[in-house]
Amino acid sequence: MQSKHSVFLMKDTKEHIVKTAFLLFLQKSYKAVTLKDIIYATGLSNGAFYHYFDNKEQLFKEVVEQYLFRITGQVFKSYPKRSLWDFIQYTLRKMEKIYDTVKNYANKGESVNFIYFMFEALRYFPEVREATIRLQHLELNTWIEMIEVAKANGEIKSELPNEIIARLFTYMPDGNGMAFAVDNDFKPLKQRIRELWEGLYTTLKA
Repeated sequence: MQSKHSVFLMKDTKEHIVKTAFLLFLQKSYKAVTLKDIIYATGLSNGAFYHYFDNKEQLFKEVVEQYLFRITGQVFKSYPKRSLWDFIQYTLRKMEKIYDTVKNYANKGESVNFIYFMFEALRYFPEVREATIRLQHLELNTWIEMIEVAKANGEIKSELPNEIIARLFTYMPDGNGMAFAVDNDFKPLKQRIRELWEGLYTTLKA
């Protein structure tokens, strides 16, 4: 039976491998990074590394799970349902935490590659595409639900269908994400999304 100390140590080692691999994938690309590169960067022996991951594909999927799905999926698991405004502010705070997490794991030159990292995940692994589609559906349906609430309680007034309004909110960060790939700076990206969402809300407000 493993002691609590050994379990925590194993968890820390696995997280160290995943974080190190994430940084390398940001710096280069999935195809360019070799297992030898990753093992060397972790400072582990081959045997210690293979105790946690069998190959690069398995490790890449774990990186995607932790830094793409687990972080972003948290936004829509529990959220305020009192008003659309509260939901917007809650989502902005959560998004800022996501941006800050990525920024903390990469310097300015590497951060831009997060966009390409996402595209690579979609390109090479069909299951990642399927999971992304499920996450997008969850996001869209959550916005639709909140817009229905806002119309019902008189918070907003619009003849536009709820789904159209929801798509306006959800597409704005996507477009700004591409702009970020050029600007390479998180601060204006966060501010831009806040201004766009709050501006759209003001337009819809009853």
